[in-house]
Amino acid sequence: MKRAPGESLRQRTLIAVLVLLTTSLPAAAQTLITTVTAGTYPIAIAVNPTTNKIYVVNQNSNNLTVIDGATYDTNTVLTGNVPNAVAVNAVTNKIYVANWGSASVTVVDGATNRTTTVSAGDHPFTIAVNTVTNKIYVANYTSNNVTVIDGATDRTTTASAGGNPYALAVNAATNKIYIADSGSNDVAIIDGTTNLTTMVAAGIYPRAVAIDPFANKIFVVNYNSGNVSVIDGATNLVTTVAAGTYPIAVTVNPITSQAYVTNSGSGTVTTIDETTLATTTVAAGSSPTAIDIDLMTNKAYLTNNIWEGTVTMIDGANDSTTSISLGNDTWPSAIVVNPLTNSVYVADTVVNSVSIIAGASAGAVQFLPVTPCRVADTRQLNSPFGGPYLAGGTSRSFAVPQSSCNIPSTAIAYSLNVTVAPLQGALEYLTIWPSGLPQPIVSTLNSLDGRVKANAAIVPAGAGGAISVYATDSTNVILDINGYFLPPAGGTLQFYPLAPCRVVDTRNARGELGGPSLQGGQERDFPVLSSNCHIPSAAEAYSMNFTVVPVGGQPLGYLSVWPAGLRQPVVSTLNNPTATIVANAAIVPAGTGGAIAVYPDQNTQLVIDINGYFAAPASGGLSLYPAAPCRVLDTRSTGGAFSGQRNPPVNVAASACNLPSTAQGYVFNATAIPLGSLGYLTLWADGDRQPTASTLNAVDGAVTSNMAIVGNQDGKTDAYAYGLTQLLIDISSYFAP
Repeated sequence: MKRAPGESLRQRTLIAVLVLLTTSLPAAAQTLITTVTAGTYPIAIAVNPTTNKIYVVNQNSNNLTVIDGATYDTNTVLTGNVPNAVAVNAVTNKIYVANWGSASVTVVDGATNRTTTVSAGDHPFTIAVNTVTNKIYVANYTSNNVTVIDGATDRTTTASAGGNPYALAVNAATNKIYIADSGSNDVAIIDGTTNLTTMVAAGIYPRAVAIDPFANKIFVVNYNSGNVSVIDGATNLVTTVAAGTYPIAVTVNPITSQAYVTNSGSGTVTTIDETTLATTTVAAGSSPTAIDIDLMTNKAYLTNNIWEGTVTMIDGANDSTTSISLGNDTWPSAIVVNPLTNSVYVADTVVNSVSIIAGASAGAVQFLPVTPCRVADTRQLNSPFGGPYLAGGTSRSFAVPQSSCNIPSTAIAYSLNVTVAPLQGALEYLTIWPSGLPQPIVSTLNSLDGRVKANAAIVPAGAGGAISVYATDSTNVILDINGYFLPPAGGTLQFYPLAPCRVVDTRNARGELGGPSLQGGQERDFPVLSSNCHIPSAAEAYSMNFTVVPVGGQPLGYLSVWPAGLRQPVVSTLNNPTATIVANAAIVPAGTGGAIAVYPDQNTQLVIDINGYFAAPASGGLSLYPAAPCRVLDTRSTGGAFSGQRNPPVNVAASACNLPSTAQGYVFNATAIPLGSLGYLTLWADGDRQPTASTLNAVDGAVTSNMAIVGNQDGKTDAYAYGLTQLLIDISSYFAP
């Protein structure tokens, strides 16, 4: 986001740079945390969500302020003359600054802050990165072209553009680059493979552009004609949509298929439905300019300047707004969101500072169980939900609502079981996250010895209802679903936490919830409501942890769990091919008489613990608040390995994940890295008595993960390890009233 040198302050034009990000957890409401001093006239801002570093371009002091998002400490990096724009490649950890006054680009190594300089055209004005091809595109305002930088070598080529290119954006999915040419009223479309250019007519004075890569639609804001040119990326056909007076910036939420256009002359924001192109007008403050969106929480944030000094948040669910003041005589001019930390960063060109705001919460959602169903199995024939296998170092998306499981497109999050069957040797890790968001630095599961392994996960829906899966090494992936989350409505269920309690243990004496061990190839039903865990008959689904213990050293191909009284579905809950002790969490719909059914393909002992249930909304019920995955704890860097009860407890509330004090339950993914045999690991709410239930087991010393829903009283979680282990805890959502 920038201003052309020589323009008056009131005529500044800010470009909303669409930066693909990765996210932490939401705060209860947007709150001004602190203000950090920047250089002189901070005009543009970008974030690397992977490293949690924020980069602020200071136009009049010819430098870059680097903010550590965890500590708010700053460093200063010299740039060229009159720096005007900044872009980040989170994959390579390189930062690119366009220097208007010295016809160059400063390349910053994000790890060392060391710089190199690459020549550009005359008056480089804006810049964008294709993280897939590692190409950087620099629009040169006066020489009417685009400098293309190879991120691996810093070598350059040139592509043609129209007159006075003012804004550009990259569609990494199609490898097309779109440049808004303010001087020739058109859009230059560069083919990223050939660098050949196609021209498409736009409105008068186009000056901002944003892309929905999933719908392949491009939104070009035309400042003087008060409208938006919507380009179909497949055909280059253009549809014109009316906006407000002097539209100036645009951003897109590909998950909800909504575009947001700030209208600086009418104090409004025009929202555009991508499917119908219908518009809605939302009131903002004085002269709204820069805008960015938190894809995880579906909240848009925009700056209001002309001395108003406020930031307005638009709730994408209902277009309601709230504003926060940054102080008197402030002029917020550029804005960017880090969805991983749910933090908003606002550059002020008058006060020469950056305001840091804790973003607002995602909306509450509630559960609807389904009979367990197989969404995808890459071992099958090639198809959108079948093969091929996931090649190492690549990712693949699965549009869950388009599967055969009858999941609605309105689902906000999914309750899944993820199983990997590595092709050859180790799978270092697999990560699952909402499509459209940047890949987070967390893992869902690991299989370092190449065994078939499963883990439960609650995953927010991404663009088109899809979820993305990344594997470090080639593997088959199987996805099963047992429920989904929607905004509160008739029939949706809230969560009611319980102190972890043992429901079933077949190692005990014979009984309906005890022995004997399960017989391979035979279904057994368990009357859960008969346990002493105080589960009400109103419960419609259970949050459970299943642990299998081998009988006579016999491996277990798979164990399936489903509602009693229904036909056994083609799904699995866990696998134990190495005949060790294995645990996995699952949300299981209640069957006939509240019972659940289990089926093992081989003989095994089974232990079932419960930590809560889902039932109709009532007093004490909690809703889920989804968020992008965030790492709460990694003892490899904080505290070290431990045995017995960890002291101090895990301070979840004080982590970088920005959890609200209202959270009464955390959805964790716990990963143990044992230093030898780990009999079991247990997590529970600090202040409660340690339960007899366990969270995971790694008696064979293997790296082991499991989802755990853990209650919360004081923002801390206790951990007990029966053996020496490192512990990683990631969080993906929380429960609150």
